Amino acid sequence: METKRIGRICRVMGYGMTYPLHVIADDNKDYILKTKVKTFVSDDDYIASHKELFAEILSYIYLNFLHFAHIPHFCLLNVDDETLKLAEKFKTNGTEREQRAYANLAVSKGLNLGVELKQNVAKADLDKISQTLKQAIINYDARLMNTDRSKENPNILQDYNGNFWVIDFGLALNMGFIFDDLQLDEVFNKCYFDESYLFNDIERKNIECLQEKAGYEELEKMIQKACDCLKETINEQHCLAQIIAKREQSERIFCA
Repeated sequence: METKRIGRICRVMGYGMTYPLHVIADDNKDYILKTKVKTFVSDDDYIASHKELFAEILSYIYLNFLHFAHIPHFCLLNVDDETLKLAEKFKTNGTEREQRAYANLAVSKGLNLGVELKQNVAKADLDKISQTLKQAIINYDARLMNTDRSKENPNILQDYNGNFWVIDFGLALNMGFIFDDLQLDEVFNKCYFDESYLFNDIERKNIECLQEKAGYEELEKMIQKACDCLKETINEQHCLAQIIAKREQSERIFCA
């Protein structure tokens, strides 16, 4: 993964629970910056949660490994003191959303995720998604326990040329709760989709497991790479690799 410096901060995006930022990197390209999240554990104390960012980075690495053509280009963006100076306006005169974005930025020094900002895109026309793409999305969401894709917020964009772009995996790994259940056997085959998921159970029953898989050893490497990017460790990394590898083989993950 390429590492780039942030040259300019343009705005806080109007969507996303992690308050992503539109930035321009030193290659003069536009990216959405995904950072860690400042999470309060009490009125006076907080932690910098890396679970959402880890889930997002791992998802992009995984999809890239499987040559999934419908994700934007991604890289690592370095956040340092100069970056915070660029965002100072959000801290002092910003809206509540801008102030929250600055707070996340301040606890995210180091490498974070940059996702290419696609221009001239809109929420996808779901009726135009091919069965092949639908199969791929359902497979990846089921394997990575990405539970928040809905009709109101499909996290699928469409550009003027008709290309589809699948984005936003910050709530993969069952919104981070997977780390609390790594030792539980039912995690291997459990369906995490509910009635709000974009594709209903009838559509999912017609879905087969894709032949493209990573396997345990490659998943271990991907998980380690995501950890290395964040300079963080995930307890029981081998269990997470085992869970995803087993989910790659199971059709039970599509339907409850």
